[in-house]
Amino acid sequence: MATVKSAFRLFTMVLVSLVVWPVAASAAGVWVTDDGQQHLGARALYLLEQDAPLTLEQARQRFANGQAVAASHDALSFGIGNKPVWVRVLVENPGDGDARRLLLAGAPWLDLVDAWFVDPDGAITQVRAGDSSARLQAAVPALGYLFEHDWQPGISELLLRVETDDPLVLPMTLMGPSAWDSTLQAGHYAYGFVYGFLLALLAYNLMLFIGLRQRSHLNYSVYLASFIAMNLAYTGHGYAWLWPGAVDVQRYIIFVFMALFACAGLRFASGFLALRDYSPRMAKAIGLGCAAFMAALVATIAMGLHREAAYVAFTMALLFSLVMVELGWAAVARRYPAGRYFLAAACFGMAGTLITTLTVWGWVPYSRLAYRAVEFGLLVEATLLALAVAYLVRRHEMARRQAEHRASIDPLTGLCNRRALASRGEALLAMARRNGQPLSLVLFDLDHFKLINDRHGHAAGDQVLRDTARLMEEQCRAGDLTARWGGEEFLFLLPDTDVVRAQVLVTRLREYLQDRIQLAGQGALPVSASFGIAGLDDEQTLEQLVNKADRMLYEAKRQGRDRVCVIGPAAEQNGLPVDGTSLP
Repeated sequence: MATVKSAFRLFTMVLVSLVVWPVAASAAGVWVTDDGQQHLGARALYLLEQDAPLTLEQARQRFANGQAVAASHDALSFGIGNKPVWVRVLVENPGDGDARRLLLAGAPWLDLVDAWFVDPDGAITQVRAGDSSARLQAAVPALGYLFEHDWQPGISELLLRVETDDPLVLPMTLMGPSAWDSTLQAGHYAYGFVYGFLLALLAYNLMLFIGLRQRSHLNYSVYLASFIAMNLAYTGHGYAWLWPGAVDVQRYIIFVFMALFACAGLRFASGFLALRDYSPRMAKAIGLGCAAFMAALVATIAMGLHREAAYVAFTMALLFSLVMVELGWAAVARRYPAGRYFLAAACFGMAGTLITTLTVWGWVPYSRLAYRAVEFGLLVEATLLALAVAYLVRRHEMARRQAEHRASIDPLTGLCNRRALASRGEALLAMARRNGQPLSLVLFDLDHFKLINDRHGHAAGDQVLRDTARLMEEQCRAGDLTARWGGEEFLFLLPDTDVVRAQVLVTRLREYLQDRIQLAGQGALPVSASFGIAGLDDEQTLEQLVNKADRMLYEAKRQGRDRVCVIGPAAEQNGLPVDGTSLP
């Protein structure tokens, strides 16, 4: 029995709520009881002007006759180019004295917002706001239009008439002074963070472009700048700071910056993803599409077609988001470097742009989070794209270094080639002179190398050259320079080493060449070499030092090969024996 009673009571409550709610909506929908925030949208009635503009009394009469519609969301949203809207909310002050409250209503781009406050004693106060005239009260940037009123005890009537060719979005919030201070401070902090983050990212990429001259950084900076400009325009910051009172500019500047933002983003994507190389048709189609939309926007603005210009701009914004995602998918499909970064960034950007666009169009219920989704989406997108640009630049830098490394390395032996020796060798010579340290250069040639190729084949000859290079590197210290001079000639450049110590290294290498070179399937292959060693004098260049070592190498060959000839200060001081021969 108790269960039946509970079910009946629940059914009665639901029935009463369904029947009574429309009536309650037309009664005192809001109580002025505390200093917090109260959203008025869901407690409001609204009606549309069908023909001629209504007077205040005509509108009040239609509300009284039940010709209005009860709103169902905290904010009303009617899309682009909608007819003027009247909104009515009853506000009750149950206290004994006046209650000062602030009404925050509308979006910063609305053309005209008329507010009437009808007190319990019948007194009427009107305030006009909007951006269609410099004489109207301007919006609080990023928040909307602010109306302040002292609500008398009893039931007051609030009426708003909103007219605009832009997306008609009408959030309404009633709050006390302290709640307003908190809202204003939170807005300042939020947009300070957004603009600070984006400006820092923009400046960083501009500096990278100046330093590296890579166009992707410039295109990305332009893309960020266009978003900042668009955000300044549609939040009202631009009207408050940059073009105050310029009504004609404010009327169309949002659409212009929306189109420039889309074009800048597609230009960045086209360059970043190298579309001209991978998909020239797609690159051309994107260019033609941007040109077509910009031409349509310019034409509608020139003809004063405000509503049509709005449709062009918002359609371009939606298509831009979709194309960016499509480009990301295509980049991932062809395994383009940083393609995954770009796709993730494009998805966040598309989600934010799509939610905000559909919200201001009236297709998605208005909320502050949905309204600002484009900002959150772009912050994530900007971060991911910055990582993508950095990743691509890092890959280019690694490729450049690898190319430079390959250009300086002998491909067969892995030793330095003559090009690397010229740059690195001069640096070692300069350091030796500056520090007053000795330096030796060893130039040697494998004896009868042509016979090795003739008897064992060129593959075996290549193996001998590689093994010789390996033995050279095994004998070297970290600061020594080893190079293949050409053919079967090799070179050591030994800093902080006089010719006496160089002779020790050469002797050890000669021994290893005799028994440590192995041919596949043929065992050890004894190899001999002729060596020339030259020590650095004060005024010698690298070329002169090489020439001295080359003369010593020639002398070693003339004396019968498989020997070492030395010239240099230490050799002269020590009377260095060179295979039984002492050279001056």
